[in-house]
Amino acid sequence: MKKIRFIFTSVLISAILILSSLSSAFAATYFSDGIFTFMKNGDGTITITEYKLKDGNMVVPEKIFGDTVVAVKMMAFYQNNYIVSASFPDTLTSIGDAAFYEASNLQSVVIPENCLNVGSGALQNCPSLKNVEIKSQLTEIKDQVFYNCKSLETIKIPSTVESIGSFAFSDCSSLKALTIPKATTSIASNAFRNCPNLTLYVYKDSYAHQFAVENGINFEIIPEYEIGDVDMNGTVNISDATLIQHYAVSIKELSDYQLSLADVNGDGVVNVLDATQIQRILVGFA
Repeated sequence: MKKIRFIFTSVLISAILILSSLSSAFAATYFSDGIFTFMKNGDGTITITEYKLKDGNMVVPEKIFGDTVVAVKMMAFYQNNYIVSASFPDTLTSIGDAAFYEASNLQSVVIPENCLNVGSGALQNCPSLKNVEIKSQLTEIKDQVFYNCKSLETIKIPSTVESIGSFAFSDCSSLKALTIPKATTSIASNAFRNCPNLTLYVYKDSYAHQFAVENGINFEIIPEYEIGDVDMNGTVNISDATLIQHYAVSIKELSDYQLSLADVNGDGVVNVLDATQIQRILVGFA
């Protein structure tokens, strides 16, 4: 009965999205540069509504005819079978509901830094999707965003995410690892339905820890380290200061968790000042 209800709900949502799209189509004026169809917003910015090429690598520009691209419309790439990869400019702030719904050949997507809204079902039913890079500080993974993305193995959830919606990762049968941030305080009970290979990485006594226990989901506890222990070897020493210096000059990369440990002076930025602070601590001048 639950499965029948979910199928009915999905069909109903699809129907509502299509009707909404058709309704807005009659009300809006559309333009084209030969690559994208788009509409102009009231403030002169642009919302992308369609990709017209059969080129697999879609790169959305920052501007079209001098106007700034800020959004992707609901269902803009619905059932597009040509797009293999998609990247967007930093000016983008929103990707609409079901934007890539059933884009069968889509393999990779980069969500830019200022895109704080990724709509419900935005990447739903994309069977080839393997790589998703989220650069923005999203606060919500909405309903069904990655539902039935059967090739998705790993994805890095931003540390700012507070909630994960219904069926968000449901039926992602290849999904193996997912780190749930400390900030997450709401997860729908069916968010990871039918993910047999999934292990959640959670912080001890966090909401996600409790969720995994209560829902019988495999989990591992993320070890926590002292501020300054950037290499996570259990001791703050000169090697941590060196690692920060290497990061500051782009020799080394650090994970989000390492960056949180590297911000020794607590100013929100990781740079040589943090390395200096460690050195001062080691010689007793802090």
